Order: sequence, then structure tokens, then C-alpha cells
Amino acid sequence: MEPGSLTVSVSLVPGEFHMKTPQTLYLLASDHSFRLVHTHESGLVPLGGKSAEDFPDVDYRFPAEKLNRGIGVHTQPTGPSKSAEPQRNRLAHHAIAALEAQWAKGGYDRIVLVAGPKMLGDLRHSLPKSLSGHVAGELHKDLVKMPLHDLPAHLAEVSGV
Repeated sequence: MEPGSLTVSVSLVPGEFHMKTPQTLYLLASDHSFRLVHTHESGLVPLGGKSAEDFPDVDYRFPAEKLNRGIGVHTQPTGPSKSAEPQRNRLAHHAIAALEAQWAKGGYDRIVLVAGPKMLGDLRHSLPKSLSGHVAGELHKDLVKMPLHDLPAHLAEVSGV
């Protein structure tokens, strides 16, 4: 079956046919977390997710607030304690591993990747060939924190899905 194709099953009862809704597995990812959801007759169903904090090899911690004793001013951290690119790449590998494990359970027809541009690039790079042929679409948006009930309107933007 071609990625993104629609399967139609025909009943043996004259005049009756049933359309099978393609089962889509969505990976939503950001630089700090990811989650999996899939289509179901009743809408989207959450399958779980993880944050960078769940993986010891992904370090997005910020340095503790420091007191500038010379003038008595608190300074805020200015960025991650380690370069963001390797951390994002490590999280992408974990996200793809979760996607691969869920896909292996079966029951899905296609995959859609949803992430900001940099994370989407890391996801593509981490995607094994065994899954790449099943990717039916991509959406260049960070929707990880979007409530489940608001996702369908955004996911409708993915062409052919």
C-alpha cells in the first residue's frame, strides 16, 4: 500500500460498502519533549510522551540563579547548560525509538511528523529506513503542548492526511 493511500473495503452485502479510516500515528516533538497520538474512530488518542528530563543523556538544565554580590543584583540564566543542538539530536533519537516501538505494535497505516523546523530535521535524520517509507506528511509546527482537542484543526493542514 502506498503511504498516505486510503483503503476501501467492500462488503459482500449488495449495495453496502465500508471505508476504513487510515490509522495515523503522529509524533509531536519539540526541543524539550515529545508525545505520540493516533487516530481512532472517536478522534485522537494519546499514547504517551516524555520530556528531556526523562533521559540522562539529554541535558537541558539551566544553571542555578546566581547572586552578583558586588552590586546585590540577581542574574537570570541566559541559556541551556550545554549546546542545544546535541541535546535536541539526542531527544530526537529517543522520540524516534518511541515511534519505532509503537509502530512495531501494528495497526497503523502511516506516520506524520510534527515539530519545529530544527527538530523536524533531527527527526528526519534519526528516522530508520524501515519507517521512512511510512511517513505520509510533516507539519513544521511545535504542537507538543497543544491540548488534544485542539490538534485536529492543526493536523488538517498536513497535505494528504
